[in-house]
Amino acid sequence: MSDEEQVEKLREWWQEHGRAVIAGIIIAVGGVIGWQQWGAYQDRQAEAASATYMQFVEARDTGADADTVVRRGQRVLDDFGSSTYAAMAGMQLATYQAQQDAADDAVDTLQWVIDNAADKPFRDLARLRLAQIHYGHDRLDDALAVLEDAEDGPYEGRYEELRGDIHAARGDREEARTAYRNALDADAVSGMRRTLIELKLNEMGGEASA
Repeated sequence: MSDEEQVEKLREWWQEHGRAVIAGIIIAVGGVIGWQQWGAYQDRQAEAASATYMQFVEARDTGADADTVVRRGQRVLDDFGSSTYAAMAGMQLATYQAQQDAADDAVDTLQWVIDNAADKPFRDLARLRLAQIHYGHDRLDDALAVLEDAEDGPYEGRYEELRGDIHAARGDREEARTAYRNALDADAVSGMRRTLIELKLNEMGGEASA
């Protein structure tokens, strides 16, 4: 094939496919630019979330009035709910609210963490603390309901121990013994905590297995 024929073939091919090639290039370039813009947006959001979280921590640690502390903590949840900063702020805000005798507000905040935190460890810890608050206020049925959906994991022993405490408070000795034994079987239970659970089990008329 002569040079002229090759050029003619190329011209024909370009007339047939040129627009598609150009469109593909535009889409590819647009995708790269869009991805870069998305990455830059995420970086800006992370920086903003970090700054807002630190404003909350600063207000809490410097003894700002309760309204200011709660407002700044709530802002992290409202504006950056999908971030790890929101989960951390939620846990700390709930602790602060409980210390301020605002148990119902702490309950709402912990429930938010359970429903919205992206990381399971935060959800698991929030579930434990929520059940503990209900138990501490003699809302035993509510405490058990929170633990009903608890999953196995690093807090399994704590969940079972709290179940035992709740059943013991209700006078359900057999259920308490079962829960305490389950707690002792959990991998993470050792040392002084194990000794304490064994004492609770003994009080319920049970003995730890050898």
